Amino acid sequence: MSAPALAPLFRSDQQLRILGVLFAGTGDELTVGAIAERARVAQATASREVARLEEHGLLVTRLLGRNRLVRPNWELPWAPELRSILLQTVGVLGRLGNALGGVEGVEVAFVYGSWARRFVGEPGHFPNDIDVVVIGEAPLRAVRAACRAVAEDLRVEVNPIVIDRERWGSSSPEPFVAQIQEQPLAPIVLEVEGDVRLAR
Repeated sequence: MSAPALAPLFRSDQQLRILGVLFAGTGDELTVGAIAERARVAQATASREVARLEEHGLLVTRLLGRNRLVRPNWELPWAPELRSILLQTVGVLGRLGNALGGVEGVEVAFVYGSWARRFVGEPGHFPNDIDVVVIGEAPLRAVRAACRAVAEDLRVEVNPIVIDRERWGSSSPEPFVAQIQEQPLAPIVLEVEGDVRLAR
């Protein structure tokens, strides 16, 4: 049996984006048309890749009227690991890292709040928005513009804030900063001019 049949993952950029839409999104059922639109691929390509991924057990589909609904197969033992990889590459964290890496003054960045709690495995409903904290001297307007592009692409609200390094690193942080630091944080890998920088 060939390697793609054993592990039909990341065969192409289109397939990677489709997997990202499904595994790194909200986990909701989507039509093939919605997947194609969000992954920015032709509907015929999405339909073909969905069929291939379903055949190998990565996706589950069902018919509802004339619509074919698709969802990730969360029963796979390695589904959480796949989700983590996709989130950090073509998903939320990867997209934010790519966008924020180009903003001058961004030192490091994290996702916090409900989204980060789901990311680290705490149970609960998947949030409809993403809270981002940027550490550094970046102008809030520039950070908002970068996050807005991600929000529009992924169809999720992104709420960024900027905290300077002195406030973030204080031995006695103000209550708002302390509240953020005490909760789970999902680090964003910043892509800076072809290099990467991990939040710390």
